[in-house]
Amino acid sequence: MFSLKNKLDTNLRYYITNGCYKQYRVLIKCKNFQNNILSKISSMRGTNIHSISSIGILAVEVSPRAIERLIEYPEVEHICLDSYGFLCGMSVSTANNIRLPERYKLTGKGVSIGLVDSGVYPHPDLLIPSNRIKEFVDLINNLKYPYDDNGHGTFISGILCGSGYSSKNMYGGIANKSDLYCYKAFNASGKGYISDILYATECLINLPPEANLKVLCLPFELLDNNTFILSLFENLFAQAVNKNIIPVVPSGSNINKEHSIAGIATSKNCITVAGLDTTKSIKAYTFSSCGPFGKLQKPDLAAASVNITSLNTDTSYISDRNGIKIYAPKLTTAYTTFSGTSCAAAYVSALCALLLENNPSLTFKDICSLIKISCETTLLPRYVEGEGVININKLFS
Repeated sequence: MFSLKNKLDTNLRYYITNGCYKQYRVLIKCKNFQNNILSKISSMRGTNIHSISSIGILAVEVSPRAIERLIEYPEVEHICLDSYGFLCGMSVSTANNIRLPERYKLTGKGVSIGLVDSGVYPHPDLLIPSNRIKEFVDLINNLKYPYDDNGHGTFISGILCGSGYSSKNMYGGIANKSDLYCYKAFNASGKGYISDILYATECLINLPPEANLKVLCLPFELLDNNTFILSLFENLFAQAVNKNIIPVVPSGSNINKEHSIAGIATSKNCITVAGLDTTKSIKAYTFSSCGPFGKLQKPDLAAASVNITSLNTDTSYISDRNGIKIYAPKLTTAYTTFSGTSCAAAYVSALCALLLENNPSLTFKDICSLIKISCETTLLPRYVEGEGVININKLFS
């Protein structure tokens, strides 16, 4: 029985032993026979939320008694609580002091970007001159049409591929003709279950080839280093890299102190972007997590994160009622300002889309190398800025 109990995460075991809750939302790692375990869960009156087959994970809601019975099955390797991820909270071009050389005329056209966030508002800058929202999937409220009850996802979308229509191009996105595939895995307060995030990421990685999804923008953080959950993200990121999809994540919002970096930002199979305050002079952004992480040098680079201007949202707008589409009201203010390392991650994600438009054969390693050699130090410590900030002329020369 002791070996069976070892299948349980320490926190989950504590809660069950002390009778804290009647139901638990958990992640179950299965060796195989997932369908067999699902049928057992159904017979125990549990609820299946997601099957994330590529990494052998079931996300379910079950009773403590059901958990105690499930660990007896040899195909069940591990069960842990389904914890939360959290969103990381001047035009982006101005803040990063960039102007793409005219000879390139890159827009991200033909390259799709996947976004896991709080949703996306049908903003004019994403609909005009053409609709860049190619797919919207709502894992929170199961609504059919795009909306954003938090605002973060819409803001990030504007950095990625906003057209600048409402500002006569002043606040246009970096890859303004890239298409957007958005999964809403975060609720109105900016929290999202790990299982929803994993499921959304797997779905984006497995989109059909005609979608040409080449970049994964994942502007959220995990606040601890749960090694089991991190291994699941590492597995998915490795799958993405094998398909020549580039995962990009923020360094996180811990205080900018050495060794404060945590969660998915420590993955070797992603580009980790720290934040800088460029409002006056270039300095470290207070809420940008710092490396290194063991022998792994993280973050990889840094970009502007303070007082960035991008798309505004009507967070009270709900896109459909009883399956009938409700059209979005006109925004009183088209743009808003936000600070956070997620802005830096979105900026670098869009630059990756431009690189892949310019040369579709580039791999993850190619992109990392190009970014590394194009970076210039700002003389901040390496644990703050990684390789430094991107020199656009070097990147595209």
